Amino acid sequence: MKSKIKKRLYLILSLCSVAIVCPTIVGSKAKAQQQSGCYIVALSGQVRDSKDLCSPNTGKKKLISMVSAEEFFDKGREFDIKGQHQEAIIEYTQAIQLDSNYVEAYFYRGNALALEGQPQEGIEDLQKAASICESRGQSEWAAVMRQHEKIIQEGIEDGEF
Repeated sequence: MKSKIKKRLYLILSLCSVAIVCPTIVGSKAKAQQQSGCYIVALSGQVRDSKDLCSPNTGKKKLISMVSAEEFFDKGREFDIKGQHQEAIIEYTQAIQLDSNYVEAYFYRGNALALEGQPQEGIEDLQKAASICESRGQSEWAAVMRQHEKIIQEGIEDGEF
């Protein structure tokens, strides 16, 4: 029975990867191109006004931090794909520490935590991801997060975790 929940988690994780990350990146890049000034497009889909990042004195250090959050996230995805969830959790946590609104990092860390036998912590991450989506007006993505949270909760109730 436990493998059923894992299979559902992996399937939803795969679908959400395609549905969340790809459109977010493409839409954000287009939005940034339409705007003038100095902007950074975060993987989370936010286009940030980053005039201070363009300044030669202060920008370099801040820009490195923002890129590092994405690098940690990407490394976490690599570990996740290999089934190395503990390592992935560490990388996602680093990304979240650098960007506390990194929806994708919360989402994937939540899944990894559930798969590693920490479903309640996983649910908390999915709740945080849903909350961030709701605050951005992304109700459809918040619903996806809540649905995933429900699947993990059902697994807990069925004794699969």
